[in-house]
Amino acid sequence: MSAEAEAPQAHPAEVLFDRRPLVFTAHAAESAYLRERICAFVLDRGGVPVNPWMLGGYFLYGLVDKDLVRAANNNLLMRSDELWVFGPTSDGVDVEVAWAEANAVPVRWFELDHYGEAITEREDQPA
Repeated sequence: MSAEAEAPQAHPAEVLFDRRPLVFTAHAAESAYLRERICAFVLDRGGVPVNPWMLGGYFLYGLVDKDLVRAANNNLLMRSDELWVFGPTSDGVDVEVAWAEANAVPVRWFELDHYGEAITEREDQPA
């Protein structure tokens, strides 16, 4: 083996340290069953999904106080670069959008079909 030959790569992750935007994915409980599709959508578009529904289901199924989960979600949002809203909002999603707008975090809006197979970006913010 020549001195100029490269050493074999030990693991594919060794070359994947490019920084990508953290995208907080906001969607109501009614679309929580689409959380994996939403995460795949964000990954396919170059973002890193931060999806609270992937961290433990609906309020960790009562294992801790709901406000602990809300505070954790808010901390994830505060560390994210963008907020992407999927489908109809809820009062909790509305709080996340209000915080993002007040703190100059870009917000993008998306429509979902029932199966999560057709996710399309809205050109306008819902009224």
